[in-house]
Amino acid sequence: MNDTIIKDTLKVASETITKSIASESNEKINWWLWIAIIEFAFIVFLILKQKIKPKDTIKQEFKKKSLEQEIDFNNIINSSFNSKQLYDELKVKVHPDRFSTDKEKNIIADKLFQEITENQNNAKRLIELKEEAKQKLNINF
Repeated sequence: MNDTIIKDTLKVASETITKSIASESNEKINWWLWIAIIEFAFIVFLILKQKIKPKDTIKQEFKKKSLEQEIDFNNIINSSFNSKQLYDELKVKVHPDRFSTDKEKNIIADKLFQEITENQNNAKRLIELKEEAKQKLNINF
């Protein structure tokens, strides 16, 4: 009796397996599932690529940007030796307090003074600001 039960059980199991295999082969392949799996793999690949990629430090980025720009050595030398005297002269002559009686000149002097302060180590820009002060504020240097 036990033999017949086991044989019947095996027969039913084999029929069930063959039916499921046959039904699976007749079903259409779910393409959307495969597309989603491929997209997921692609996203994971991109994320890993970004993680593995060496990141430039701030110093390296500054170096890259600096090398891309044109260097004006004359301005560097002039700035090293002449910018302090030029800055001192301009900050006195263009100070907004000297133009407190004329509102329009006071506003212009304030803007120029701010630029002079920002560019106190850039001789080329200070010379440009000196010419601008001569024109707009009628200052004699």
